[in-house]
Amino acid sequence: MEEKYTCLQDVLYDIYNSDENPMNSSTESYWIDIISKFVLNKKDLLQKLEQYFNMWDLGERGVDYLEKIGEFYEYERASWCFYYLFISLSFLKDPSFIPEVMKYFLPSGKDSGPWEMEDMWTESMLHIVTNYRRWGAIYIQWAMRSLHLLDFGADWAAEDLMVSMIFHTFYYITPNEFPDLPVVNALPLGNRDLVKRLLKKIIKHRKNCLLEHKDDLQANISVPLWRQTLVCAEYVLGQLLLLPEEVVGIGHR
Repeated sequence: MEEKYTCLQDVLYDIYNSDENPMNSSTESYWIDIISKFVLNKKDLLQKLEQYFNMWDLGERGVDYLEKIGEFYEYERASWCFYYLFISLSFLKDPSFIPEVMKYFLPSGKDSGPWEMEDMWTESMLHIVTNYRRWGAIYIQWAMRSLHLLDFGADWAAEDLMVSMIFHTFYYITPNEFPDLPVVNALPLGNRDLVKRLLKKIIKHRKNCLLEHKDDLQANISVPLWRQTLVCAEYVLGQLLLLPEEVVGIGHR
């Protein structure tokens, strides 16, 4: 079946016009495998990503793409294409796309806009951006210099990105090697005030978690991770405060 596809647009056409929801686990690997066989161009991929997101957004806001094709609306079908295009970013040669996709992490909670993206999309999107196995520590540089591009209401994404950067810095430290600390090295690339606020928020949250569970610290399996994140975030904050203010932020100006 896949022999009929000569380009990425052919694949997107079939995803968009699918009779059934192509987002289930039984078909997801099929589509991803097909897409992986194409040589993808970053510019083209980002243009298509924006195209299908705009269709999805207009539909969610009740403006356009509200016609039903079979069992699904046009904007729902556009959301499928957006999902697979975002997943396809992992097939690019480097994570330099990260600044371009920060706009797709939408505000949530009290700061939410007309609609919120479900976890099914956001969790996969965050995983693509912070995929250490695929990008290595270089993604940390791109993520750090892109945090300020997130909507203010998307603090949930900023915190998640920061926690991932901290985890991928300290998890791989071994006792027999002098440690490389990519999240610390990337601090000059970030917005000082934003990074400081995120680190303080993470520290406060982990302290609160430990206080709330002080009576069952031994039994709660999350406690070691909370403690590790707390200590590492405090260290990174300390390193940030040691840097001259004029140094931090060079990377995103």
